[in-house]
Parts: sequence; C-alpha cells; structure tokens
Amino acid sequence: MNKLILIIIFTITNISASVPTVEGLFRNGNNADVLTNLIMIKMMVENDVSEMLMAKESSKVSAELEKQALEEKTKKPLYVKFLLSAEPEDRVQLIQITYTDGKMDDNQVADVRYFSNLKEKILKSPSNLALFYSVLSSLALNRSNEMSEFLKRNSKVYKDNRELIDPEKRALYDKYKRYLSVVKEDSSLKDTMDNPFRPEDPEVLKVVNAIKNRPFMMKDQNVSLVKTQNGFFWTVKLDVMEAVFSNKDYRLEKLKYGPFEKTLIFNFDDYILFDGTHELPKNIKISSEENTVKLRMLSLSHLTLKNKSMALRYGEYRDALKDNVKKDEGLNLFLLQ
Repeated sequence: MNKLILIIIFTITNISASVPTVEGLFRNGNNADVLTNLIMIKMMVENDVSEMLMAKESSKVSAELEKQALEEKTKKPLYVKFLLSAEPEDRVQLIQITYTDGKMDDNQVADVRYFSNLKEKILKSPSNLALFYSVLSSLALNRSNEMSEFLKRNSKVYKDNRELIDPEKRALYDKYKRYLSVVKEDSSLKDTMDNPFRPEDPEVLKVVNAIKNRPFMMKDQNVSLVKTQNGFFWTVKLDVMEAVFSNKDYRLEKLKYGPFEKTLIFNFDDYILFDGTHELPKNIKISSEENTVKLRMLSLSHLTLKNKSMALRYGEYRDALKDNVKKDEGLNLFLLQ
C-alpha cells in the first residue's frame, strides 16, 4: 500500500513537468532542489522614474518626469539581504535586512523585518509587495505555495493542482487504498472483497479501466504553448495575471499583474548560477505607474540554520539597528510597506 501511495503522490506532484499547470510552472522546476534549510539572497535595489509614464510621454517627456528621473538618479541604491527558512514544514520564515551601504555591515543596517509566516504576510500585504514575496519564494525555494495563496486570494479562475485532479480517478484510487488497508489487516478478506481495480462485473470493469487510462490531472485551461518569432513559450492567462515562461526550462521571463488601476509588470533576465548549482535571474525589473524598481542579485547562498533560530537571528539584526543612528535616513522602498 505504501508503494502505491508513493506512486500516486509522485504522479500528482510531477505531472506538471510534462503537462504544465500554473502551480507547476511557479514551482521553478528548472532549478536544482533545495537541500539546506536556510537561503540567503543579497540584492541591490534602485528606484527609477516610471517606465510606463515615460512610454506615455514618449513623444515629449514632461518637465516633471525629467525632474523626477534626475532626482532618482542622484539617490544612492539600497542593499537588501533576505534570509528564508526552507524547512520541510509548510511554513516559510523570512528576515529582511535593508542597508544603506553596499558593505552590508551591522553599522549600516537601516531597517529589519521579520515574518514568521510568509503566507500570512502575503495575505495582509498590498499587491506589489505580496506578489514580490510570492515570486521570491518561487525562485529561491522552488515552491509555489505562496504564489498559489496569492492567486487564490485575487483570482476567480485560478485552480491549484489538487483542484485539477480527475475527481473520479481520485475516488477510485482512494477506494483502492482503503481496500488494500483492509486486506492487509485481514488477508482472508481478499477472496471475498471486490478489488476496486478489478471488479467482477464486466460492465463495471470497463468503466474502471476507462477511468484508469485517463490522465490523473485534467488540462489546466489557463496554460497554453504559444509560438512567437522568438520560439515557443508557455503562457499563463488568468483574470488578474499573465505570465510567460520559456518552453524547455520553464524559466519565468515576464509577469503582468492587472489590468486595473495599479498594473505591475515584472521582467526577469540573465538567469545565472550563483553557487554552481542554483540559479536566479541576475536582474528583475518591476514597473508600475508610480515608479520602476530595479533589482540586481548580488549573491545566493544555501546555508544551515543549525541551533540559531530565525527569531534569534532577527533579534541580533534588531540590536544592530538600535545602535545605528542613521537608520531612518532616506528610505523610500516598496519593500518597507
């Protein structure tokens, strides 16, 4: 029975490798498995004038936009470190440390945030922040839990993998598991009980075989393979989101959240290996009507929590923040919402 259960679980969780679903695509299956329980990401963050507004003013850039662009270029970039727990349990903890200097020393700590449950943070955050954390979890931890939670909250048409499982096939396999459990407890019942996979009634057997031959998961109607001048791409189209993934390796290349008043556009490029095994996009650009945020990945490390919990690590960074008198100077970052 245990072997059968493992086969079923393997089928459900890996079917997206050959037939992509929205949830499967956001699992970042091209990346190597995460084998440690702590991920550290360092990035540089720069604000720029909104590219959306610049496009609207392409024929004649307004004086206000020119002034805003000049102001943004004179600002120093901020540096952000993320620590994400990667325990087997279904809960991600995140510590976010913002620095005012590229050295990322304790005396440059400008802000510290700690979220003991990233899913809960996503549920309470504005769209731009919630979507960013969902993408970060997908790319760094190879999990779609947070993105799935975000889409369940905002989309009326999104379906996760469990909702795409053929209900009749799931019911048949559940019935078969119960049968195996009973005959394992009392082997004498094997001769008297009807095997759900091999019923004696020929008509019932015909129906059972038809169900067994169907795919375990129904096709995700929100995913399609599209051909463009640059090749084939997997596209996700929901009522609130569009996303583009490369065909062979399922890398996320573009994401648009909208369309409504606050449309967000994410662009990802130059995926590179940071430790010889795990990859992230070198650059992420997030565009909105208000501004454009440019993220440049500086490092990715896979570490071990050991005996120092996330809460304890947060306390150490918070102590460093208290000793830094410059902590509040010039911070203007969407990550601090």
